[in-house]
Amino acid sequence: MFRKFPLTTKTLVTVSLLGSALAATPNASAQPDGAPAQSVRPVHDVAVAGGPSGDAAQRLADRLGRSHTAGIYLDRAQRRFVITVTDEKAAAAVKAAGAIPRRVAYDTARLESIKKRLDTGFSTPGTMWGVDVPANQVVVRADSTVGKREFAALKRFLTPFGKAARVLRIGGKTERTAGAINGGDFIDNGVVSCSYGFTVRKKTDPDYKAILTAGHCTNTSGTDWTKSDGTYIGYTTGHNVANGNDFGLIRAYNADVTYYGNVEAANGNSQDITYSRDSRIYETVCSTGFRSHYGCGELGLKNQTVNYTDGMTVTGMDVANICRNHGDSGGPLYAGDAALGLQSGADIEACYSYFQPVNEALAWYGMEVF
Repeated sequence: MFRKFPLTTKTLVTVSLLGSALAATPNASAQPDGAPAQSVRPVHDVAVAGGPSGDAAQRLADRLGRSHTAGIYLDRAQRRFVITVTDEKAAAAVKAAGAIPRRVAYDTARLESIKKRLDTGFSTPGTMWGVDVPANQVVVRADSTVGKREFAALKRFLTPFGKAARVLRIGGKTERTAGAINGGDFIDNGVVSCSYGFTVRKKTDPDYKAILTAGHCTNTSGTDWTKSDGTYIGYTTGHNVANGNDFGLIRAYNADVTYYGNVEAANGNSQDITYSRDSRIYETVCSTGFRSHYGCGELGLKNQTVNYTDGMTVTGMDVANICRNHGDSGGPLYAGDAALGLQSGADIEACYSYFQPVNEALAWYGMEVF
């Protein structure tokens, strides 16, 4: 049902930062063509049939070290986690733990060093790059706005790294996506229309409630936020769009509004969010926003650097193949009752979406979901 993240040039990608200014009235149009149907299988399929959990698999990979491993991902057919390894000793340890070992050529330290050199050497608009764990490569994806000279420069830069890195020409355009409260609902500050992310509370003061959304939404001149019917919901208290981040905070400040810790789910239902965690490669994830509403797909890439065509660069992004559109910025990414991320941008044409991992935002503000 869901498209993978192929490394061929056949994939047409339009990445869009979904934080562009929109009309203040929510758009009630249907979900974009190609969006997954709502009758998807349950999002809880990150549960494994034997072997360690995702957290346990990651802890094992961390213990083995960056020079002996190159990341983990979920084998959906076997419902077990794969730990990529570079030597037989590490493979034996993975097998003994009940996970699937897979021998690869390049370790985490090598691949991350290539990504770091790209991060410090390039900021070409219309590109995305990062480690593709299943491919065991650093992959640069350059959209249709990247000129021949810039594409050639990227290709020349990667040539010395051999098969550890490659650059792909893809279609489309890389942009941002802005446009009782639940995650995914319409919010507006008179300048930009975005989507509600997660309701959060201070760890030190549970009565202090706030709203997480995209930082490029709160980093605007409008400070007072309303929902679709004009009801006041709160005011901007922070935004972080520096150092590659894209998250912001709105203080929930209307006693007449109930700030549930829920997000929109299938068929008009809601999903209670009770905790947060990091995403896992190839798990099923869902997102919601006021333009595209509910949709699910697979988490295909992690820790990606995205250079939007308007000049903004974000790093550490999760990438899922879910259709999103302008106005969905700030909307939640989740799996079951776990908060995973906040919508930053999307490839509208190809239904690829970019998400700010939520744990970084929660730690920055000293908040927790509930």
